[in-house]
Amino acid sequence: MTVSARIVDLSKTAHLIIHKLLAVKPEEEILLIADTETDMAMVYSLAAAARSIGCEYTIAVMPSRTGQPHLLNVIPRAVAKAFEGADVAIGVTRTSFGPSLAPIQSKLVFEKKTLRYYSMALRDPESMMRGGALADYDALRESAAKLKKIFETGSRLTIRTELGTDFSAEVPKPEDTTPGFSGPFVRIEDGWADKPGEEAAFPDGEVFFAPREYSARGRLVIDGPIEYVGVCREPIEIIIQEGKIVEVIGKSEEARKLRVLLNSIEDADIIGEVAVGINPDSLRDGSAQEEKKTLGNCHIGFGIARGFPGTWMAKYKNLIHSDMIIRDVQVAIDGRVVIEEDKLSLEN
Repeated sequence: MTVSARIVDLSKTAHLIIHKLLAVKPEEEILLIADTETDMAMVYSLAAAARSIGCEYTIAVMPSRTGQPHLLNVIPRAVAKAFEGADVAIGVTRTSFGPSLAPIQSKLVFEKKTLRYYSMALRDPESMMRGGALADYDALRESAAKLKKIFETGSRLTIRTELGTDFSAEVPKPEDTTPGFSGPFVRIEDGWADKPGEEAAFPDGEVFFAPREYSARGRLVIDGPIEYVGVCREPIEIIIQEGKIVEVIGKSEEARKLRVLLNSIEDADIIGEVAVGINPDSLRDGSAQEEKKTLGNCHIGFGIARGFPGTWMAKYKNLIHSDMIIRDVQVAIDGRVVIEEDKLSLEN
């Protein structure tokens, strides 16, 4: 591995991720998963940070998924096998969330709790040097824990915007426990995954849940980016009934692309995730991975979500998950406003 100027630029953030947020130990092994469109400076900076503490790493490079929507959640068998030998896995694929949504990853993290996983998918090197990457991750951890507790004690979350979003969904409860899943029903991604059975992303900062089946309903006006679609040049209106997208309203190229995805991939119309961003340093820059963490933004994910194995979503195909970002939101739980005008309200 030749140390380039770009790798040096990324080294401070790579050190933060490997040494602190993941708390990798010298005896552990790291799996770094890229694809053929990944900027390898990101991978090599993480590898260098791993070697600085004496641990072993393996780099796996899988094919790009550009132009192959039916393969977005698919990883090669060899990569799936590699998960089994790792203590820590980091997905740095540029064109898909395949490693993040792989069944083997979910099994090892959420069921066996032998692996910790970190998603840096669909990101570029700049995401490691600005915006959400510069946040105080100790403070972020504290805020996420507080908001998670508020969500867990509430019943119905509502999201509204001046552009016309008026959406609600029910928060699952302990009585929703199934033989295959006992919780947690509200999850956080705060950048920390320092224990087996944990997962996070970078940059990070969100609190999310998979809504109770059939409970998601209302109107979304999407004015931010949509994963696998792009930045909306004009707002797209989406109608949701009984937990499914039933109509996409808009004449833009992005609206057309969204309709194609929803119509061509089985079970893509399922609302699998409701999430709010809590990172005060994340930017509104047109990048879905940056914007969905931004305090004051939220995202609604179609296609089933990871982190909730054995729930009602298990009966649907796991072929895609895509987040749609809505900016400048008001978020309330049972009428109590917790996010408004880019501010968190966590105290009673």
